Amino acid sequence: MAELLSKDHTILEKGFMEYPPFGVDTRGQNIRDVSGVTVRANVEYLEEVLERSEGNGVGARAVEQLCTLLNDRIRDPAYHVSPSFLKNVWNSYSYEFVCFLGEFCRTLSNDPQFQFKVGREKFIPPVLQTLARPFTISQIYKMFAHFGEKFAKDSIRFGVEHVADGSAILRMRFTDHVYRQFGPWKQRCAELICQSSKGGLAAVPEKVHSLEAATIRDRACIGDGAEWCEWEVTWPTRHGPRLAGLAGSAIAGGAVFAALRLGLPEVTLWVPLLISLLCACLWALATRSRLLQHTVTVRERLIQEQLESGETRHEELREAYLRQEQSTVELRKKINELTTLHRAGLLFNSTFDREGLIKEVLQAVIRDLRYDRAMVSFFDAERQVLRDFRICGVSEEIVNFARNLEIPVTDPKSAEGEVLLQGKSICAGDIRELWNRIHPLLQQLALMTEARSLIGVPLKVKGRVLGALTVDRTNQRVMTQEDLDLVTTVANQVAIALDNADAYHKIEELNIGLEARVLERTAELAQLNKDLEAANTKLQEMDRLKSAFVSIVSHELRTPMTSIKGYVENMLDGLTGTLTEKQEHYLMRIQHNSDRLTRMIDELLDLSRIEAGQMQVQTGPVSVSELVTEVAEGLQNLAQEKGVTLMTALGAIVPPILADRDKVHQVLTNLTQNAIKFTLHGGTVQIAPVVKRNGYVQISVSDTGCGIPEEELGKVFYKFYRGKSVPPEARGAGLGLAISKTLVELHGGQIWVESHVGEGSRFSFTIPSAEPSDHSS
Repeated sequence: MAELLSKDHTILEKGFMEYPPFGVDTRGQNIRDVSGVTVRANVEYLEEVLERSEGNGVGARAVEQLCTLLNDRIRDPAYHVSPSFLKNVWNSYSYEFVCFLGEFCRTLSNDPQFQFKVGREKFIPPVLQTLARPFTISQIYKMFAHFGEKFAKDSIRFGVEHVADGSAILRMRFTDHVYRQFGPWKQRCAELICQSSKGGLAAVPEKVHSLEAATIRDRACIGDGAEWCEWEVTWPTRHGPRLAGLAGSAIAGGAVFAALRLGLPEVTLWVPLLISLLCACLWALATRSRLLQHTVTVRERLIQEQLESGETRHEELREAYLRQEQSTVELRKKINELTTLHRAGLLFNSTFDREGLIKEVLQAVIRDLRYDRAMVSFFDAERQVLRDFRICGVSEEIVNFARNLEIPVTDPKSAEGEVLLQGKSICAGDIRELWNRIHPLLQQLALMTEARSLIGVPLKVKGRVLGALTVDRTNQRVMTQEDLDLVTTVANQVAIALDNADAYHKIEELNIGLEARVLERTAELAQLNKDLEAANTKLQEMDRLKSAFVSIVSHELRTPMTSIKGYVENMLDGLTGTLTEKQEHYLMRIQHNSDRLTRMIDELLDLSRIEAGQMQVQTGPVSVSELVTEVAEGLQNLAQEKGVTLMTALGAIVPPILADRDKVHQVLTNLTQNAIKFTLHGGTVQIAPVVKRNGYVQISVSDTGCGIPEEELGKVFYKFYRGKSVPPEARGAGLGLAISKTLVELHGGQIWVESHVGEGSRFSFTIPSAEPSDHSS
């Protein structure tokens, strides 16, 4: 589609984007490879160039076409973009998406140098030009790696090999997770980003100091197979006259010369002349040194202040927007799925033609639910065989192969037995997880279809298993719990529809007064549709209320609280002048309560995600000792402020746990903060991990605080519960322990409390060990 620059293929040859373009990746991490500032720069430059060259309205139409081209390459409509979305600077994108966008912009503009030009024209906005103006060109290029590492967020590594007056050698390379997005188009993608980076570097002298643009010479390029992109940057230099220093030096030299001539007339002329020249030089050097020192101090202070305030504000806003953006995507997905399910239910129940129904089912699953293939198979319970396979999304050869299969199903522990004999669903993010449990003939079918992940759901109605609905994917997008829930809902509708079709055919065959049964079944279907419509309406209303709630919390509470905290910290740091002891005390109370309110807001947001079923854990091995030490070190200041001794008991070797590190860190931090909060001055709080025999690791947080009355022990994990014995100043929203309980249970663990009034409390929870052991303590 696009002409080649220097390679024999482009990224546009890819069929679809393999990774989510924005929001959250498959590991649950926020996607923040490329800032929305960069994407907006590309879009606005495309619009401006075409407006200038082809007239009004052309640029806007090109941006609309750009969105259409991008949406054609995005599999999931929930991630489709619009012109206003692309111009929002608070968005963040994957590198795969940005490479598609760069190629499309280059094609629409018909300019092979589009990426270089957009980097030169747009990558140094006016605010950065103003902030950088106090610095020399050499100093700006010296800071290239520093700023790059701060804002690339572990996507790009930068290096500064050499900087002199008028030249610099700079380098750049990508991290492994970016190369995974590039795939086989690594060199072409790297070339696109390299071009725009060179454009930005070339613009520094021009944009900041109104000099000629820098010249960039390639020393090495990833696009040519090198490990790094390395450039030699040269720029014109400009040295202004230092009249003040010269004048001061001349005056100082003249004064010395006059004093020597008047005070020592008998000395020959050359002696005072030599001494006066020496003094003038010393004066010039001293003046130059003072000026340089003052300039460096001012510039360092300026950049530090700008960085601290700018980065803090930018990160807070960007994180808040990323969370809101992901919530929007998730809500959009839910609405699309509910709409699809409702439409599918109406479609499935609109026909009693069994063959037509099966065909519609398979096509709807592929077309509307975006799976690569769908298959329906039927189970003969008397013979215990799986037969009559119907598959869609494959070649005619595979269709015929599947149609003639007959698979015996006798082992309940096999993959087929689990679905058909036990009536359970299976979800495999990687089909290799089930490979040894799959019948050889089905293994052969999987190899022919190149399936990488699959879901199998029983078609079950009235306690009877009719067969199975199987869907799979061949790309990077693995199956999730959301996919399983969706396919299960479809399978339930399909099972009912198939059962209805069978009943209808029996009625036709028998043709004996079964009208009452038909009417009853039709009424059931009508009620089912009404229930689905009511549920759909209710879920949409709940989604709307949830969206409004999250929006209010994010925009109406977070923003002013951030502002309050910022101003209080500035006042405590002395930026507004010296504070009295009483003023400082009041400000510290304000800071404490604003932190407390911020925690409450975070807890409400966590609760919202939990109730919406969006709280997921990404498990992996986690070092217990490192986790306990990190939490203890992070809360030492809080403990010292209250005069509480916080210690850990890490004597025995504790194996790693299989957990989501951030979630367990949140639980342990919450329990430890509570222990410190309810322990009086001079008390002790201890964190102690213990290995259990059942393959779990138990972590306990004990304190010598006030304790919990026996009648309140069974209620402490309730949402919004706050004990009557808790002092008003120590009360929170009553969500911390409820959220902790949910997070622990998501890991398959348990949480409990033991307490005696006046003696203290001990909160304990268990997490599965990554290395099950028979040892215990």
